[in-house]
Amino acid sequence: MKWLQLTFFAAVMLASTPALVHAAYPTKRIEVVAAGAAGGGLDAAGRALDRAMHEAKLIDQPMMINNIQGAAGDAAKNYVNLKKGDTHLLYVESNRIFQNKILGTTTLGVDDFVPVARLVTEYLVWVVRADAPQRSAKDILDQVKGDPASVAFGVGSLPSNDFFNIVRPALLNGAEFKKLRIASFKSGGNLMIQLLGGHVPVISTTLSEALEQVKTGKARLIATSAPSPQGGDLKGVPHWRGMGIDMHIAHWRGLFAPAGTPREVVAYWDDRLGKLMKTEVWKKILEQHNWADAFADSATFRKELAAEREVTAKLLRELGFAK
Repeated sequence: MKWLQLTFFAAVMLASTPALVHAAYPTKRIEVVAAGAAGGGLDAAGRALDRAMHEAKLIDQPMMINNIQGAAGDAAKNYVNLKKGDTHLLYVESNRIFQNKILGTTTLGVDDFVPVARLVTEYLVWVVRADAPQRSAKDILDQVKGDPASVAFGVGSLPSNDFFNIVRPALLNGAEFKKLRIASFKSGGNLMIQLLGGHVPVISTTLSEALEQVKTGKARLIATSAPSPQGGDLKGVPHWRGMGIDMHIAHWRGLFAPAGTPREVVAYWDDRLGKLMKTEVWKKILEQHNWADAFADSATFRKELAAEREVTAKLLRELGFAK
């Protein structure tokens, strides 16, 4: 009888573990590792999360942003990898979480971390000067289909989502994508200088990098990587599917945890982040940053990461960036 009582007690404790974690966790400040410099997109996502969680009163403990830049995100990977089992650490990254391993710059990939949630996405755009003769992205795609080297494109880095936002639509439109002329520049600011100076006629970048010059009338948006027509600053901007090119690219920002993070902690974040997404606080932050709601809980995020990794690996191999 005593044995049965003990067994029943153990079963109740195990069944109630997530609730206990919800009640007690977190017990100290959360370290939020942003895999990039202060002021960048990953840093902005981390700071937005910190602000929103506290304004919405969904967390009591402070959140400390730790910017770790270097080696295209690999420095942050190495740091978080040393924190296995640390239940009070979140890691903000992009598709570099799996892309860098494919490229061979690190042995660490997405399987070495625990996906927690996809938070937001920022769509990419094709930008031309306001006085440019090019009227549509489809016209440019048809031009490079006939002569791949006839148009020079600019991107922030190679390979990157900016780069894929040129190569993938060109490929799907029938161009010899390996012969495209694509130059990379160090940052969004440098990229815009190249465009406005007339050095490259078309650039692919994030909406936030282009918006200032568009609003001052110096540049025009001619395509977006969004999967459907958008509102706000992307209202009226053609998307690839609307041009008959079946693709989209989400330039997302996601949360990860170190390997060994208990499932109960992941369940806590599923619960809290799911509630956060419904708040007016978060909706205002999305609008402020021109981000689109791309929330995916841990299970959905893990599944979609696996699919995205396969598509990216195939493309990088075809382009000669990976074996």
